[in-house]
Amino acid sequence: MWELENQGFTPADLSEKIGGAPRTYENYKYSAMPSMPVFCGMIRIGRPARVMKKLATACGGYFIRLKNNNTCSGTLAKQTSDIMSETADVIRVVARILEDGIITSGERSMINREIDEAIEALLRAKICLEQ
Repeated sequence: MWELENQGFTPADLSEKIGGAPRTYENYKYSAMPSMPVFCGMIRIGRPARVMKKLATACGGYFIRLKNNNTCSGTLAKQTSDIMSETADVIRVVARILEDGIITSGERSMINREIDEAIEALLRAKICLEQ
């Protein structure tokens, strides 16, 4: 609920879009637990990344928000080229960082960002195949 509020949604907005009383959504901030349909509605409307990351982790998965939604941009050949390019970036960054044998927290973030971009390229190819 807090993440939705930070995005500008009010309890009245959620009440109007999902159903129920605004006071009910206000209570979700403090202790009340929404029903599964309400929870799914809040996820659908707000797409709260932090909540999705925690949910994915709890399920043994990993959450990556795609930059341009779930759309296919280009041909499968272009997607494959993007996969190779992004994977090469991961290898290049890791090789450069490992030269001194120490990985700082900033370097760890850089590696994670490159890996996420490579995974996104793979997901985009999958999306193209499914459309």
